[in-house]
Amino acid sequence: MSITLYELNPTRSARVRWTLLELGLPFESVAGPEVFAMPELAEIHPLSKLPALRDEGRPLFESAAICNWLADSHPQAGLVAPSGTWSRALHDQWVAFTLAEIEAFLWHTARNLFLLPEAERVPAVYPQNEAAAKRGLAVLDAHLGGRDWMVDDRFSLTDIFVGYAVCWAGWQGMTGDLANVTAYVERLQARPLCPYQPAA
Repeated sequence: MSITLYELNPTRSARVRWTLLELGLPFESVAGPEVFAMPELAEIHPLSKLPALRDEGRPLFESAAICNWLADSHPQAGLVAPSGTWSRALHDQWVAFTLAEIEAFLWHTARNLFLLPEAERVPAVYPQNEAAAKRGLAVLDAHLGGRDWMVDDRFSLTDIFVGYAVCWAGWQGMTGDLANVTAYVERLQARPLCPYQPAA
């Protein structure tokens, strides 16, 4: 088995790292800001973004695709429900919801905060993005009432995926008034392999 992960903390590559660790899979890490300029990354991701992965030489990008592939291809670990089950539909639902209703707004703000050239930044979007992300976070807070984890009340890949966005929102000060989300983050960060630790 040969897996290479191109990563940089605290990008979404942390999702892939945690998935690999939970599965107990050995992997080579290629990490650091210099990764973005590597021809090897461009050969995997058409926009030279992270995360990117090679599994037995085969290239794959986008954290949802990578994490699902890793968990699906190692079903004995039980990290994600099998395709064709209702629990898998719920996993797919919460991953899609997280991307569309929370992470998209966090990412739009991040791009305007530090990624785009200063002349192209639009600070006016910050309050709008925060309000939209908080609507999505409120849905998660309601869902987590009376349960510890997102699907079947057991830790799974869904939590690795959703947890990253929730922690990101927390680092931006958006979750302080959401008791269930706050407790969920504490449970995530208490897990021994979790890379989503509180911001320094």
